Amino acid sequence: MIVEEKSMPERELLMVPGPSIVDPEVLRATSRSTESHLHRSFAEKLGVVFENLKKLFVTEGEVFAIAGSGTLAQEVGLANVINPGDSVLNLVNGFFSGRFVDMTQRFGVKSSKVEVPIGEGIEPEQVKNALHGKDFKAVTCSHVETSSSVAIDVKAIGEVVEESGAFFIVDSVCSLGGLEVKTDEWNIDMNCSCTQKALGVPPGLALLAASKKALEYVEKRETQTSSFYGDLKGWLNVSRDPIKYYATPPINLLYGLDVGLRNILNEGLTNRAARHKKLANAFRNGMKALGLPLVAKPKFAADTVTSVFYPPGIDDIAFREDVGRLGVIIARGFGPLVGKTFRVGHMGSCTSNDIIATVSAIERTLKKYKYKFGYGLGCKAAQEALD
Repeated sequence: MIVEEKSMPERELLMVPGPSIVDPEVLRATSRSTESHLHRSFAEKLGVVFENLKKLFVTEGEVFAIAGSGTLAQEVGLANVINPGDSVLNLVNGFFSGRFVDMTQRFGVKSSKVEVPIGEGIEPEQVKNALHGKDFKAVTCSHVETSSSVAIDVKAIGEVVEESGAFFIVDSVCSLGGLEVKTDEWNIDMNCSCTQKALGVPPGLALLAASKKALEYVEKRETQTSSFYGDLKGWLNVSRDPIKYYATPPINLLYGLDVGLRNILNEGLTNRAARHKKLANAFRNGMKALGLPLVAKPKFAADTVTSVFYPPGIDDIAFREDVGRLGVIIARGFGPLVGKTFRVGHMGSCTSNDIIATVSAIERTLKKYKYKFGYGLGCKAAQEALD
């Protein structure tokens, strides 16, 4: 007799590419009593958060933590360095990098694109060719395209953009805290991120690091930024002196971010990136052993998320629900990949045991769907990679 398992909600394993699993220590920090954002004791805590954010972003510029999502961080980064009539080059290799085009156009800016097929990454030479002979005010890209699990070489592209004189605006939503990210060294002018992915902190904070070049422009610009809330000139006062006021911060989320940042820095950025790479390799090896094609070409595979094609004939919603019944939550595809792929996030506080549990749940569900494969080979391949 087959006994159907019943998932226990509080034991569900969240393996989506954001929000990621939140460490209990971080959750406890968010539940402490709220203090006044204008009190010196909170200002001191916020000052520590800013200093640790600079270490995470690897920057000597200014950092910002504003109530909102990664989308807000991208919009703020863009809004503060452009004006209507400017030209912006958008590097597009998937759903999320493509949203920069929409943002750009809403600001009354001329948008040009370098676009590549799903699964491919933007190459520096393509950017160089697109910039040649043109006067672009800014260039946008996503370090990790979360929809396709593609990571591009931001460092190499940053060198190309720097030579052109344009501002370089990078979405590091799915890379910061999981992959190597070096804001200053990579010539990033607006590094836009958030808390709920590789940082392992609940959603609700838009994080941003601005270069000295960008800050100089922001402080000297003669026209007002199109967004009052997103005007970094106002937030600069808070970043430089946390007792100052611009808008009420999400105090309890900042308590959680404080703990999350301490944990990340205690692990060490290099160690953390190496751990993410190991987990990613294990999961990818597991999927390959099952005969499931990966969306990202090997050269561009990200270490924080993996997008996987379904075998023919498998219904996306039903499959993910069945995996969920085994206590593991995985995500759907986005854009043109909807219904064709599922995505697994392996970032933040994810462990090797979480990877094995996820591969196992996928294997068991594939077996239920009569997919032909070597049962157990996925877990074996993942464990060998972990060992």
